[in-house]
Amino acid sequence: MQVGCGVYVHPVRERRYLYFWHYESRGGSRVQVKEYVGPVDSARARGEAAHRCEAYYAKVADDLEKLRTSSLAEIRTLGTT
Repeated sequence: MQVGCGVYVHPVRERRYLYFWHYESRGGSRVQVKEYVGPVDSARARGEAAHRCEAYYAKVADDLEKLRTSSLAEIRTLGTT
């Protein structure tokens, strides 16, 4: 499982643009997805990037907790049958 997200700045013709990247599952593989957010100097774009990071990590934490619970439950049943 690859987990991660962040932002990067991409310059185009002396202007800077903010992109959000994250990993997601596609076709059975983990791929890095890059999404345009807006100009770097836009407070709205920076706020949106922060919101996307928060949402991504909240979802990953929930998914990881479900996986942990499932794995531990399976381990506890080993040797009982």
